[in-house]
Amino acid sequence: MIRRRFLAAALGFTALGFTAASFMALPAIASEPKKKGGGAGYTQFRTVTAFTDVGRRKHGTLSVDMGLYTDNPKLTEQIVLMMPRLQDAYLTRLQSYAGGLTSQSLVDPDFISSQFQTVTDQILGQKGAKVLLGSILLN
Repeated sequence: MIRRRFLAAALGFTALGFTAASFMALPAIASEPKKKGGGAGYTQFRTVTAFTDVGRRKHGTLSVDMGLYTDNPKLTEQIVLMMPRLQDAYLTRLQSYAGGLTSQSLVDPDFISSQFQTVTDQILGQKGAKVLLGSILLN
């Protein structure tokens, strides 16, 4: 008898907890996802990762964290629409660069930035979006 009351009370509190939690989560669902930073003209991209050929049995990883910045709101919308195509082009350029790296190589951020900038201008069809590199990691 006592067990039944305890179980009924526990289930009642659990149901109330789920109901309260679901009402508390509604404002979080309704709001837009927060940006990492960089202002209104900054568009953050996912980390671009490519493999390097270090030796016969080992491989390294080259990761680049980056984004695009522009003052033009129409260009910002175009960047968001073209993001999958841009991401693929960045990955292709980074993979071709990383294929030539060895275990003693130093990464050239200026070269990576210029390659990404060239591809960005080609895909968007105009200049005005600036490539910003956040971090470059070579493991």
